[in-house]
Amino acid sequence: MFKRFIFIVLPLLVLACFKSNKKSIKSDKVVIGVLANGSFHDKGYNQSVHDGVVKLRDDFGVKLITKSLRPYPIEGKRLLTVDEAMTEDAYEIQKNPLNLFWLIGYKFSGLSVKLSYERPDIYYGIIDAFDYGDIKVPKNSLAIKFRNEEAAFLAGYIAAKMSKRGKIGFLTGPVSEYLNDFKFGFKAGIFYANPKLRLVSKKAPSLFDKEKGKEMARFMYKEDKVGVIFPIAGITGLGVFDAAKELGPKYYVVGLNQDQSYIAPQNVITSILKDISKVIYSVSSDYIKNGVFKGGVVIDRGLKEGVIEIVKDPDVLNNRLVDEIVDLENKIISGEIIVPDSEYAFDLFKSKL
Repeated sequence: MFKRFIFIVLPLLVLACFKSNKKSIKSDKVVIGVLANGSFHDKGYNQSVHDGVVKLRDDFGVKLITKSLRPYPIEGKRLLTVDEAMTEDAYEIQKNPLNLFWLIGYKFSGLSVKLSYERPDIYYGIIDAFDYGDIKVPKNSLAIKFRNEEAAFLAGYIAAKMSKRGKIGFLTGPVSEYLNDFKFGFKAGIFYANPKLRLVSKKAPSLFDKEKGKEMARFMYKEDKVGVIFPIAGITGLGVFDAAKELGPKYYVVGLNQDQSYIAPQNVITSILKDISKVIYSVSSDYIKNGVFKGGVVIDRGLKEGVIEIVKDPDVLNNRLVDEIVDLENKIISGEIIVPDSEYAFDLFKSKL
Protein backbone atom coordinates (compact mmCIF):
# COMPACT_ATOMS: atom_id res chain seq x y z
CA MET A 1 0.00 0.00 0.00
CA PHE A 2 2.68 2.49 1.09
CA LYS A 3 4.77 2.13 -2.06
CA ARG A 4 1.87 3.36 -4.15
CA PHE A 5 1.83 6.57 -2.13
CA ILE A 6 5.51 7.26 -2.80
CA PHE A 7 4.70 8.33 -6.36
CA ILE A 8 2.11 10.74 -5.04
CA VAL A 9 4.25 12.14 -2.24
CA LEU A 10 7.64 12.77 -3.86
CA PRO A 11 6.49 15.38 -6.38
CA LEU A 12 4.79 17.23 -3.56
CA LEU A 13 7.82 17.52 -1.30
CA VAL A 14 8.26 21.08 -2.53
CA LEU A 15 5.16 21.93 -0.52
CA ALA A 16 6.83 20.89 2.72
CA CYS A 17 7.61 24.43 3.83
CA PHE A 18 4.77 24.32 6.35
CA LYS A 19 5.41 26.18 9.60
CA SER A 20 3.87 25.41 12.97
CA ASN A 21 2.63 28.84 13.96
CA LYS A 22 1.76 29.77 17.51
CA LYS A 23 -1.67 31.35 17.57
CA SER A 24 -4.63 31.86 19.83
CA ILE A 25 -7.37 29.27 19.40
CA LYS A 26 -10.87 29.16 20.82
CA SER A 27 -11.14 25.59 22.10
CA ASP A 28 -14.89 25.37 21.55
CA LYS A 29 -14.25 26.02 17.85
CA VAL A 30 -11.70 23.20 17.48
CA VAL A 31 -12.88 20.15 15.53
CA ILE A 32 -10.99 16.87 15.94
CA GLY A 33 -11.52 13.90 13.64
CA VAL A 34 -10.62 10.31 14.51
CA LEU A 35 -10.58 7.37 12.09
CA ALA A 36 -9.95 3.88 13.50
CA ASN A 37 -9.72 0.38 12.12
CA GLY A 38 -12.30 -1.26 14.36
CA SER A 39 -14.76 -0.54 17.13
CA PHE A 40 -14.09 2.23 19.64
CA HIS A 41 -15.52 -0.11 22.27
CA ASP A 42 -13.07 -3.00 21.92
CA LYS A 43 -12.02 -2.74 25.60
CA GLY A 44 -8.46 -2.17 24.45
CA TYR A 45 -6.63 -0.32 21.67
CA ASN A 46 -9.40 1.81 20.18
CA GLN A 47 -11.08 2.20 23.57
CA SER A 48 -7.91 3.93 24.80
CA VAL A 49 -8.10 6.31 21.84
CA HIS A 50 -11.76 6.98 22.57
CA ASP A 51 -11.01 7.75 26.22
CA GLY A 52 -8.35 10.27 25.21
CA VAL A 53 -10.49 12.23 22.78
CA VAL A 54 -13.53 12.19 25.08
CA LYS A 55 -11.35 13.73 27.80
CA LEU A 56 -10.34 16.44 25.32
CA ARG A 57 -14.01 17.13 24.63
CA ASP A 58 -14.85 17.24 28.33
CA ASP A 59 -11.86 19.44 29.26
CA PHE A 60 -11.86 21.87 26.34
CA GLY A 61 -15.28 21.65 24.71
CA VAL A 62 -13.90 20.58 21.34
CA LYS A 63 -16.13 18.92 18.76
CA LEU A 64 -15.36 15.27 17.94
CA ILE A 65 -15.97 13.50 14.63
CA THR A 66 -15.25 9.77 15.07
CA LYS A 67 -15.57 7.00 12.52
CA SER A 68 -14.57 3.34 12.17
CA LEU A 69 -13.51 1.93 8.82
CA ARG A 70 -16.36 0.22 7.02
CA PRO A 71 -15.97 -3.57 6.83
CA TYR A 72 -14.29 -4.54 3.57
CA PRO A 73 -15.42 -5.29 0.90
CA ILE A 74 -17.88 -2.39 0.93
CA GLU A 75 -21.44 -3.46 0.18
CA GLY A 76 -22.48 -1.89 -3.12
CA LYS A 77 -18.88 -0.81 -3.88
CA ARG A 78 -17.11 -4.14 -4.27
CA LEU A 79 -14.82 -2.84 -7.01
CA LEU A 80 -13.10 -0.49 -4.56
CA THR A 81 -9.64 -1.53 -3.39
CA VAL A 82 -8.83 -1.52 0.32
CA ASP A 83 -6.84 1.71 -0.12
CA GLU A 84 -9.68 3.39 -2.01
CA ALA A 85 -12.20 2.38 0.66
CA MET A 86 -9.99 3.77 3.44
CA THR A 87 -9.52 7.00 1.51
CA GLU A 88 -13.28 7.37 1.07
CA ASP A 89 -13.78 7.01 4.83
CA ALA A 90 -11.11 9.63 5.49
CA TYR A 91 -12.62 12.03 2.95
CA GLU A 92 -16.00 11.59 4.63
CA ILE A 93 -14.56 12.92 7.90
CA GLN A 94 -12.73 15.71 6.06
CA LYS A 95 -16.03 17.10 4.83
CA ASN A 96 -16.12 18.66 8.30
CA PRO A 97 -14.03 21.77 9.12
CA LEU A 98 -11.26 19.82 10.88
CA ASN A 99 -8.34 21.27 12.82
CA LEU A 100 -6.81 17.94 13.87
CA PHE A 101 -7.24 14.51 12.33
CA TRP A 102 -6.05 11.38 14.15
CA LEU A 103 -5.57 8.17 12.15
CA ILE A 104 -5.36 5.13 14.40
CA GLY A 105 -3.26 2.16 13.36
CA TYR A 106 -0.43 1.17 11.01
CA LYS A 107 -2.89 0.68 8.11
CA PHE A 108 -3.11 4.46 7.75
CA SER A 109 0.66 5.08 7.52
CA GLY A 110 0.69 5.72 3.78
CA LEU A 111 -2.69 7.42 3.68
CA SER A 112 -1.67 9.92 6.37
CA VAL A 113 1.17 11.21 4.17
CA LYS A 114 -1.10 11.53 1.14
CA LEU A 115 -3.78 13.39 3.09
CA SER A 116 -1.24 15.71 4.72
CA TYR A 117 -0.02 16.99 1.35
CA GLU A 118 -3.53 17.26 -0.05
CA ARG A 119 -4.81 19.26 2.93
CA PRO A 120 -2.08 21.48 4.43
CA ASP A 121 -4.81 23.29 6.37
CA ILE A 122 -5.32 20.24 8.63
CA TYR A 123 -2.92 18.81 11.22
CA TYR A 124 -2.59 15.01 11.13
CA GLY A 125 -1.47 12.49 13.73
CA ILE A 126 -0.83 8.83 12.91
CA ILE A 127 -0.68 6.31 15.76
CA ASP A 128 1.55 3.24 15.34
CA ALA A 129 3.04 4.42 12.05
CA PHE A 130 5.38 2.01 10.34
CA ASP A 131 8.87 2.98 9.16
CA TYR A 132 8.75 5.75 6.55
CA GLY A 133 12.32 5.13 5.39
CA ASP A 134 13.50 8.04 3.22
CA ILE A 135 10.05 9.60 2.88
CA LYS A 136 9.88 12.88 4.74
CA VAL A 137 7.03 13.33 7.21
CA PRO A 138 5.04 16.44 6.17
CA LYS A 139 5.26 19.46 8.47
CA ASN A 140 1.54 19.26 9.24
CA SER A 141 1.82 15.59 10.23
CA LEU A 142 3.17 13.79 13.29
CA ALA A 143 3.96 10.07 13.26
CA ILE A 144 3.94 8.29 16.63
CA LYS A 145 5.51 4.89 17.22
CA PHE A 146 5.70 2.82 20.38
CA ARG A 147 8.42 0.49 21.58
CA ASN A 148 5.87 -2.28 22.03
CA GLU A 149 8.58 -4.90 22.30
CA GLU A 150 9.68 -3.57 25.70
CA ALA A 151 6.42 -4.31 27.50
CA ALA A 152 5.90 -7.48 25.44
CA PHE A 153 9.24 -8.76 26.76
CA LEU A 154 8.05 -8.28 30.34
CA ALA A 155 4.73 -9.96 29.53
CA GLY A 156 6.57 -12.90 28.00
CA TYR A 157 8.74 -13.23 31.09
CA ILE A 158 5.67 -13.25 33.34
CA ALA A 159 3.88 -15.76 31.08
CA ALA A 160 6.87 -18.10 31.20
CA LYS A 161 7.12 -17.89 34.97
CA MET A 162 3.38 -18.37 35.54
CA SER A 163 2.63 -21.10 32.99
CA LYS A 164 2.41 -24.70 34.20
CA ARG A 165 2.81 -25.97 30.63
CA GLY A 166 5.62 -26.10 28.09
CA LYS A 167 3.97 -23.83 25.51
CA ILE A 168 2.80 -20.21 25.36
CA GLY A 169 0.24 -18.94 22.79
CA PHE A 170 0.25 -15.81 20.62
CA LEU A 171 -2.92 -14.98 18.64
CA THR A 172 -3.20 -12.22 16.01
CA GLY A 173 -5.54 -11.18 13.24
CA PRO A 174 -5.02 -12.07 9.56
CA VAL A 175 -2.21 -9.53 9.04
CA SER A 176 0.53 -10.05 11.60
CA GLU A 177 3.79 -8.78 10.09
CA TYR A 178 3.23 -5.34 11.62
CA LEU A 179 3.06 -6.98 15.05
CA ASN A 180 6.59 -8.37 14.95
CA ASP A 181 7.68 -5.99 17.71
CA PHE A 182 5.07 -7.55 20.00
CA LYS A 183 5.78 -11.09 18.83
CA PHE A 184 9.55 -11.10 19.11
CA GLY A 185 9.58 -8.99 22.27
CA PHE A 186 7.17 -11.49 23.83
CA LYS A 187 9.20 -14.43 22.52
CA ALA A 188 12.41 -12.92 23.89
CA GLY A 189 10.86 -12.52 27.34
CA ILE A 190 9.79 -16.16 27.31
CA PHE A 191 13.24 -17.28 26.20
CA TYR A 192 14.96 -15.10 28.82
CA ALA A 193 12.85 -16.71 31.55
CA ASN A 194 12.96 -20.29 30.25
CA PRO A 195 14.69 -21.24 26.97
CA LYS A 196 12.88 -24.59 26.92
CA LEU A 197 9.43 -23.08 26.40
CA ARG A 198 7.92 -22.92 22.91
CA LEU A 199 5.79 -20.13 21.39
CA VAL A 200 2.72 -21.25 19.42
CA SER A 201 1.59 -18.49 17.01
CA LYS A 202 -1.76 -18.49 15.20
CA LYS A 203 -3.71 -16.08 13.00
CA ALA A 204 -7.46 -15.52 13.22
CA PRO A 205 -9.21 -14.85 9.86
CA SER A 206 -10.85 -11.66 11.16
CA LEU A 207 -10.49 -8.96 13.82
CA PHE A 208 -14.25 -8.82 14.38
CA ASP A 209 -15.31 -12.38 15.27
CA LYS A 210 -15.40 -12.95 19.02
CA GLU A 211 -16.80 -16.47 18.68
CA LYS A 212 -13.97 -17.45 16.34
CA GLY A 213 -11.48 -16.12 18.86
CA LYS A 214 -13.10 -18.21 21.56
CA GLU A 215 -13.03 -21.31 19.38
CA MET A 216 -9.36 -20.84 18.49
CA ALA A 217 -8.41 -20.18 22.11
CA ARG A 218 -10.13 -23.36 23.28
CA PHE A 219 -8.17 -25.32 20.69
CA MET A 220 -4.90 -23.70 21.72
CA TYR A 221 -5.52 -24.40 25.41
CA LYS A 222 -6.87 -27.94 25.00
CA GLU A 223 -5.12 -29.31 21.90
CA ASP A 224 -1.94 -27.26 21.60
CA LYS A 225 -1.55 -27.41 25.40
CA VAL A 226 -0.58 -23.76 25.85
CA GLY A 227 -0.71 -22.38 29.37
CA VAL A 228 -1.02 -18.69 28.46
CA ILE A 229 -2.36 -16.83 25.41
CA PHE A 230 -1.43 -13.29 24.42
CA PRO A 231 -4.12 -12.09 21.95
CA ILE A 232 -3.67 -9.08 19.66
CA ALA A 233 -6.76 -9.53 17.53
CA GLY A 234 -9.28 -6.77 18.24
CA ILE A 235 -12.81 -7.97 19.00
CA THR A 236 -11.73 -11.51 18.06
CA GLY A 237 -9.20 -11.42 20.87
CA LEU A 238 -11.96 -10.89 23.44
CA GLY A 239 -13.06 -14.46 22.72
CA VAL A 240 -9.82 -15.66 24.33
CA PHE A 241 -10.96 -14.22 27.67
CA ASP A 242 -14.30 -16.01 27.35
CA ALA A 243 -12.59 -19.33 26.62
CA ALA A 244 -10.22 -18.95 29.56
CA LYS A 245 -13.07 -18.13 31.95
CA GLU A 246 -15.03 -21.18 30.86
CA LEU A 247 -12.04 -23.52 31.14
CA GLY A 248 -11.03 -22.37 34.61
CA PRO A 249 -8.53 -20.33 36.63
CA LYS A 250 -5.37 -22.13 35.43
CA TYR A 251 -5.87 -20.99 31.83
CA TYR A 252 -4.10 -17.67 31.59
CA VAL A 253 -4.39 -14.58 29.37
CA VAL A 254 -2.20 -11.51 28.82
CA GLY A 255 -4.20 -8.30 28.36
CA LEU A 256 -3.30 -5.38 26.10
CA ASN A 257 -3.64 -1.59 25.94
CA GLN A 258 -5.65 -1.39 29.17
CA ASP A 259 -5.72 -3.36 32.41
CA GLN A 260 -8.06 -6.09 31.20
CA SER A 261 -8.12 -8.09 34.43
CA TYR A 262 -11.74 -7.02 35.00
CA ILE A 263 -12.79 -9.10 31.98
CA ALA A 264 -11.50 -12.36 33.47
CA PRO A 265 -10.18 -11.71 37.01
CA GLN A 266 -9.05 -15.29 37.62
CA ASN A 267 -7.31 -15.66 34.26
CA VAL A 268 -5.52 -12.41 33.41
CA ILE A 269 -2.00 -12.57 34.85
CA THR A 270 -0.87 -9.19 33.51
CA SER A 271 -1.72 -6.53 30.94
CA ILE A 272 0.43 -4.35 28.74
CA LEU A 273 -0.62 -0.76 29.32
CA LYS A 274 -0.15 1.27 26.17
CA ASP A 275 -1.41 4.73 27.01
CA ILE A 276 -2.41 5.94 23.57
CA SER A 277 -4.90 8.31 25.19
CA LYS A 278 -2.04 10.07 27.01
CA VAL A 279 -0.16 10.75 23.77
CA ILE A 280 -3.24 11.93 21.88
CA TYR A 281 -4.30 14.15 24.77
CA SER A 282 -0.82 15.66 25.13
CA VAL A 283 -0.37 16.53 21.45
CA SER A 284 -3.94 17.76 21.00
CA SER A 285 -4.05 19.85 24.17
CA ASP A 286 -0.76 21.54 23.25
CA TYR A 287 -2.37 22.63 20.00
CA ILE A 288 -5.63 23.67 21.68
CA LYS A 289 -3.98 25.66 24.48
CA ASN A 290 -0.95 27.09 22.70
CA GLY A 291 -1.66 26.83 18.99
CA VAL A 292 1.44 24.66 18.62
CA PHE A 293 1.72 21.50 16.51
CA LYS A 294 5.22 20.02 16.37
CA GLY A 295 4.93 18.13 13.10
CA GLY A 296 7.35 16.84 10.50
CA VAL A 297 8.83 14.16 12.75
CA VAL A 298 8.48 10.57 13.91
CA ILE A 299 8.56 10.13 17.68
CA ASP A 300 8.68 6.91 19.66
CA ARG A 301 7.59 6.20 23.19
CA GLY A 302 8.22 3.32 25.57
CA LEU A 303 9.01 2.40 29.17
CA LYS A 304 11.38 5.32 29.68
CA GLU A 305 8.72 7.88 28.77
CA GLY A 306 6.08 6.18 30.93
CA VAL A 307 3.73 5.63 27.98
CA ILE A 308 4.10 1.84 28.01
CA GLU A 309 3.93 -0.17 31.24
CA ILE A 310 3.16 -3.65 32.53
CA VAL A 311 0.66 -4.50 35.28
CA LYS A 312 2.38 -6.00 38.32
CA ASP A 313 -0.50 -7.07 40.55
CA PRO A 314 0.91 -8.47 43.83
CA ASP A 315 -2.31 -10.45 44.29
CA VAL A 316 -1.50 -12.36 41.09
CA LEU A 317 2.30 -12.36 40.96
CA ASN A 318 4.41 -13.31 43.96
CA ASN A 319 6.72 -10.69 45.46
CA ARG A 320 9.82 -12.30 44.01
CA LEU A 321 8.41 -12.15 40.47
CA VAL A 322 7.37 -8.52 40.95
CA ASP A 323 10.93 -7.68 42.04
CA GLU A 324 12.33 -9.49 38.99
CA ILE A 325 10.05 -7.50 36.67
CA VAL A 326 11.07 -4.19 38.26
CA ASP A 327 14.72 -5.17 37.80
CA LEU A 328 14.11 -6.03 34.13
CA GLU A 329 12.29 -2.71 33.60
CA ASN A 330 15.31 -0.83 34.93
CA LYS A 331 17.67 -2.81 32.71
CA ILE A 332 15.57 -2.04 29.62
CA ILE A 333 15.35 1.66 30.47
CA SER A 334 19.11 1.87 31.08
CA GLY A 335 19.89 0.04 27.86
CA GLU A 336 21.47 -2.96 29.54
CA ILE A 337 18.83 -5.13 27.87
CA ILE A 338 18.04 -4.33 24.22
CA VAL A 339 14.73 -5.99 23.44
CA PRO A 340 14.40 -7.40 19.90
CA ASP A 341 11.63 -6.19 17.61
CA SER A 342 12.24 -8.53 14.65
CA GLU A 343 13.23 -12.12 13.93
CA TYR A 344 16.77 -11.08 13.05
CA ALA A 345 17.11 -9.06 16.26
CA PHE A 346 15.70 -12.00 18.23
CA ASP A 347 18.36 -14.33 16.82
CA LEU A 348 21.04 -11.84 17.87
CA PHE A 349 19.45 -11.54 21.30
CA LYS A 350 19.55 -15.33 21.77
CA SER A 351 23.16 -15.57 20.65
CA LYS A 352 24.29 -13.12 23.34
CA LEU A 353 22.67 -14.91 26.28
